[in-house]
Amino acid sequence: MKFLKQYWLVLSIFLLVVCLVLVRTFNREDFRYDAVKWAESSIPGSNLLTEDKILKLEGEALLIKLGNGAGTEKEFRVKTVTIDPGLILEKENLSVIRKNRGPVILFSDDRSVSARVWLVLSEMGMKNIYILQENSDKVPEN
Repeated sequence: MKFLKQYWLVLSIFLLVVCLVLVRTFNREDFRYDAVKWAESSIPGSNLLTEDKILKLEGEALLIKLGNGAGTEKEFRVKTVTIDPGLILEKENLSVIRKNRGPVILFSDDRSVSARVWLVLSEMGMKNIYILQENSDKVPEN
């Protein structure tokens, strides 16, 4: 008991740190660290869609226009939300994506923005995320 009385502060801090590490380790909100695994579907292009394939998808599709100017000249026949790419990880934006019961399609005027957001969402463990591709000649057939 004398040992506990002498080192109660150190033991308390140690237990607190261990608890915080365990909470952080098992938190589902964090990124998965196997980026190669999550990026595998981008190699054959199975994460790319053309406009004509959107309506063939099962479930209620959600189109996310990344940025204010993304695709303003086009209208799509699916539920559409505009989100700034820098704010994609905010709680309310992630909630919109997670609540959708179907494919989530990312669209931006800059293709690299869509690809980066796709990778971030994929690393978070989200599935059924696609990138809208305008040129149908570059999208492989599934």
